[in-house]
Amino acid sequence: MVSDWALLYLHGFGSSHSGEKATHFRGRALARGIPFCSFDFRGHGGSDGDLGALTFTRNLEDVARVHAFLAGRGHSRVVLLGSSMGGATALAHAYRRRAAGDVVACLLIAPAVGMGGALERWAGPDGMATWRRDGRIRFTSELVDAELGWELIEDLRRHDFTRVARELATPTLILQGGRDASVDARDVVAFVESAAPGLVELVLWPDGDHRLLARKGELWTRMAEFLTRRGLLPSPPAAGID
Repeated sequence: MVSDWALLYLHGFGSSHSGEKATHFRGRALARGIPFCSFDFRGHGGSDGDLGALTFTRNLEDVARVHAFLAGRGHSRVVLLGSSMGGATALAHAYRRRAAGDVVACLLIAPAVGMGGALERWAGPDGMATWRRDGRIRFTSELVDAELGWELIEDLRRHDFTRVARELATPTLILQGGRDASVDARDVVAFVESAAPGLVELVLWPDGDHRLLARKGELWTRMAEFLTRRGLLPSPPAAGID
């Protein structure tokens, strides 16, 4: 068993705790003796709640509850593994817990640090005006078909990721695709450049897409190496020579 920390997985917008990447990482973590926890944000998967009532603050409330649950089970520290919306949520939770120091690392795949701006660009000026007037707008994607409430935009505007980057104290690895159609890689690069030198490592695949499913084996290898360098995982035993 790996000390007192657990790996807490945070899924993306419209996904669930049992998606392909989550399932892969769960198997790899358990094979290394790492306690692994995942859950569905409200409005997703098997959880209750309305996806249309999604807010970033609601996500943070969900993470805080699960983090407290893990602490009650003896895992006083967590490593957050977040994808897309879950990656941005991981960063904000780590930022909120920086004084406690109980988030010991973040492993992030395409963190949606520019989610608010991306939604505003998607809607455009006319769509934003309609969204504000009606209070809801229909959003469809590969994973989502729902009416999103205007409160989502208002709430996202209250979360300043530039400040999160400047004041973050948690060692972080970001794995990002350059051809990501959902999370603008430029937003991620700007976040890294705003953080303290050496705190946030970025691996950028110029030809990578948003989900990086084809690279999930390499994603895990990179994350395990990062945790080893940070002293959270022991080095794997050297291969024997016959």
